[in-house]
Order: sequence, then C-alpha cells, then structure tokens
Amino acid sequence: MSKGEIYDGEDLNSPLGRLYLCPETEQIMNCSMFLEHPIDVQAFKTAFSNSVMIKDPRFCSLLVRNPSGGDHWKRVDVNIDEHFILHYPSTKTETGSLDNEAAVNAYLSDIAVSTPLRKDKPLWEVHVLVELKCVVLRVHHSVGDGVSLMSMLSSCFGNKIISDIDVMKKHKKKIHENKKWKIKGLWGLIKSIWFTIVFGLRFLGRVLGVKNNVSVVSGGDGVELWPRKLMTAKFMIQDFKSIKVAIPSVTVNDVLLGVISHGLSKYVGAKSHKALQQSPQVTAILVVNLRGVSCLQEKTCTDSTIANSSNGLSIWRNKTGLMLLPLYCCNGLHPLDHVKTMKKTMDKKKNSYEAQISHVFLKLMTTYFGPKAASWCCHKVLCNTDLLISNIMGPSEEIAIANNPVVSIRVNISGQPQAITLHMVSYAGKADMQVMVAKDIISDPEFLVNCFQDSLVEMKTPPKKF
Repeated sequence: MSKGEIYDGEDLNSPLGRLYLCPETEQIMNCSMFLEHPIDVQAFKTAFSNSVMIKDPRFCSLLVRNPSGGDHWKRVDVNIDEHFILHYPSTKTETGSLDNEAAVNAYLSDIAVSTPLRKDKPLWEVHVLVELKCVVLRVHHSVGDGVSLMSMLSSCFGNKIISDIDVMKKHKKKIHENKKWKIKGLWGLIKSIWFTIVFGLRFLGRVLGVKNNVSVVSGGDGVELWPRKLMTAKFMIQDFKSIKVAIPSVTVNDVLLGVISHGLSKYVGAKSHKALQQSPQVTAILVVNLRGVSCLQEKTCTDSTIANSSNGLSIWRNKTGLMLLPLYCCNGLHPLDHVKTMKKTMDKKKNSYEAQISHVFLKLMTTYFGPKAASWCCHKVLCNTDLLISNIMGPSEEIAIANNPVVSIRVNISGQPQAITLHMVSYAGKADMQVMVAKDIISDPEFLVNCFQDSLVEMKTPPKKF
C-alpha cells in the first residue's frame, strides 16, 4: 500500500506532514488576530464549532502510529472546550507597562520555544488573551501550511462567497499563465534547465554543509531553543505598490525582499565592530507557495469541498517549496538598488524549478528513506542559512469572528535555528511583518524593525529617476 492511501478507513499522514512531526523540524504556526471589541469567549467557541474548520479531517483527527510504525489520522469527536485555552497575561514588567501589542508579542515569544501541542487531541488550539482582545490560533504544520491557514480563516469567517467552479477556472488560468512565462521557446527552456541545475546544486551544497561566513546575524544548530523576542514591522500594501512608479515591472514580493535586503544592510553596518571591507553575504530561505495561486482570498470552500480534501485545487495541507536567496549587505546603495537586485535574482529563480525540486526532494526522502532522513536534510539547510522569509496573502477584506471584526492578522512559527525569521501577512490593505529573533544574537530588534520600516520610506523618495 503506497503512502497517501487509506488505512482502515483513515487518512495516512502525508510525507511532508510526517517531516514536520520530527523533533528537528517540528513547527507550529501561531496566528494572532487582534479584535476590535472585547472577546465573548462562549460566542467564539460557538463560531469555531459551527465553522467548516471543524469539518476538515485534519482538524478533527488524532495523529496515531500504525502497528508498522507509520503515522495516520484517526477521526474523533472534537470537544471545543479542550481546544480553547484562556490566558490573562500581565502587561506589567520591571521596566514599566506594555501596550496590548507588546504584551501579545511577549506572549508569542514565550510560547515560540519548547511549547508543543498535546498529541492526545487534534493538533490545534485557540489561546484567548482575554484582556488584550486577541486570540492566537496555534496549528501544527503537519496539518497544513500558511496559505492553507489563511484560506481556512477566509472560509470560516469571511464574507465573500464564490463557486468552486469559478475558483477552479481562476486556478487553471493562473497555471497556464505561469507556464507561458516559464518557458519562452527553446532559449527559455535552456535557461530554465540551466538555472534549475545551478540552484539545485546550491541547495544540495547547503544540505552537505556549505554555509556563509559568520556574521552578526548568524544562527545555527541549537539556536531554535534559545530565548526569543518578537517585534512587528508595519506597512501599507499601497506603499509597496507605489514603487512601481520607479520600477514598473516590480512585484510586491520584490519590494519586500528589497526592504529586507536594505534594512539588513543598515543593521549589519551599524552592528559590525569594524568597517566592512567587503560586502558580507547573508543567505535566506524563502518559502514559496506551489499552488499556482497566491492565496484564496474569498470564502471558496463548501462543506463538500472540505469533506473531500483531495480535490484538484490543493487548497489544504502542505504544498510549499524552498528557495535559497542571497542577500548582499551593501552599505551606501539606495533602497531601490536593492529592489532592482532582488528583482533580477527572483526573475532567475522564477525561471527555474528550484522550489518544486526542493518540495519533491523532501517528499521522496520521506517516502523512501523515512521522515528522519528528510528531517536531517531539511534541518541542515535551515542551520546553514541565516534568515527565513515568508510572505502570505491573507484575506483582502475584513473578516469577523462571532461578529467581532478582526483588526489585524499576524503569523509566526516556532522551532527555527535561524537568528531571524520574517513572516509577513497582508490583510485588508495592511501588511504586518513579524520579526522573530534570538535575542542573545540580535540584541536590538527594535532597531532592526526600524531599519526595515525606514527602508520603505526611503524608497518612496528616490534621489534620481531610475
């Protein structure tokens, strides 16, 4: 019986799901949602109980081990009270009082290290920070990825409803467009093959131990257990789009990477103990969605869609790949130069199949050599890179839980060996980037966040026409 088939009427765990259950690569997504009004806990329990989330097989199943040693999901009845956990975190510290946002970030920092989910119930929880008007949805990465999570929230609490047929048409159209720009004749095919080989070998090199020289932002094996600090960089999507005036063909993701590159250059330049004789290279892991659509921003799923999660849309579960992204910490360059450099790099990356190969590689390693071997490879890549970056498109319009509007949505994940992890989520015209750092390495995360925010401001005032 092959992986992914039915075991006694129960779903076997997927290869990537098994990978995320290994201790070295176990990850939990923490999705914090700030509410406009005080939280009615009972109303929230009712809203979650009546949502399509509870009908999804992974949200109402226990993960159990087969007699042969494999994992599979076993359906159970969900007791909503077991999944709602009330907290009353203090806003008082030795140095004074914290506002709601800082208090929530402090709480998320605390649970980011060695705070697993219980295995005797489905792998998700809702932490209600009552006095801070915030709920934190904790979901194990074996259940799904960030795109799945955003789509689930839209399905449960969004307002727009479109048919599954319309979604499928959009999905197929997007895939067709992607194929058109990926292969442009024979020369385009040759470049695609060449870039795929080069980037694939570089990815393999990271598995085998290739790493950059140590810098002020370097992490490594064991750093995932170090104390964390979380800060939030706030942007407006329209500010990202305004950069198109200077660089017409740029994307929001290109601008974000330019902001990160320039902001990191400013931080490294300020924190290095000696003048930079050469531009140090920092390598980031960029998490890429492989579905062909950035995110489903409307309420796209019916009960029947949830019940049959193997449909061709691939909305749920884990379908992401990894890209290695070199960042050169060059002081003296205008931020727009960083954006142009990132755009050139990303154009080459998009013309390759690096992300797809990394996805298939980890699936095959898990299938044929077991999750421990795949986990070892994945952990090596993470340890031999300096940053982790993800950019997720959240709901385009405001959602509400139990008629309580959600003001902002933010996501971060636990268990990363990098000293810095950056997770941006766009929501209703805003974009919040969670900057999680190992505070023993990044001693001044407030300055790092300011570097990122200032970079976008500087981009909007170019000294000359580009």
